[in-house]
Amino acid sequence: MTLEQGDLILEILKRLQSDMTSVKRDMASFAVRLSALEDYTRGLTTSVFGMQADISAINHRLDRIERRLDLTEETE
Repeated sequence: MTLEQGDLILEILKRLQSDMTSVKRDMASFAVRLSALEDYTRGLTTSVFGMQADISAINHRLDRIERRLDLTEETE
């Protein structure tokens, strides 16, 4: 291998190394963004389950009120 070929290979390897550094940086950025999305989704899920629990409690109280006021419909 001549000196010129060795220099060419060295330049190619340097460019590859630079590209890999850029890819690693981008991947780290994506990992942070994905983590933020996971946290947001977890928060939304928690809120939905909380609302479902609140609605269930309201339904239970409403049923109790209807029974006390004798407002329940007769079932056939």
